[in-house]
Amino acid sequence: MYVKVCGITSPKDAESAVAAGADAIGIILFTDSKRSVTLRRAEAILKAVSGRVETVCVTTTRCPADISSICRLSPDAIQTYHDHTIPDRFVSISGWDGITLPTDAADCLLLDASHGRGIPLNVHHAKAAIAKTKLPVILSGGLTSSSVGDVIRSVGPAGVDVSSGVEIRPGVKDLNQVKAFISACRGEYP
Repeated sequence: MYVKVCGITSPKDAESAVAAGADAIGIILFTDSKRSVTLRRAEAILKAVSGRVETVCVTTTRCPADISSICRLSPDAIQTYHDHTIPDRFVSISGWDGITLPTDAADCLLLDASHGRGIPLNVHHAKAAIAKTKLPVILSGGLTSSSVGDVIRSVGPAGVDVSSGVEIRPGVKDLNQVKAFISACRGEYP
């Protein structure tokens, strides 16, 4: 089971997520979020974990210049919520509401109605959404160590994404919660 810990705001939290067994970390940029970081901070986070975990830069920007700035950081993947042309050297992840399929050429979809606000995922909606696409789908939204196992069993996603479900406060991860979340995921599908 692919597990992404998103909303990473410091090298320390990135390193903790790697140590806990995360497959990927998400760094938010150019977005109206308490977890959004500067390019300089993103660069420091990426440097701290380079080569040890998949790195994903996440953005809601509509600005092509912002996407170019993200590309210069050289993450492994770029997750967007608007149609952008992402260069082939990056994995392209499209944020998706589960209703209208994105028109861009994504490699995978992230079903996300929460945007880091802890709003629980609707399992029935997620099942119906997954049936609409042949692309791998990562689920996000209100997941915690106590809920993720049931979601994985019920929906069968390619992966899961957590942010607020493993935080002390927005942007600050709790290592014990990260470990518990990843253990719950691995307990279902190692």
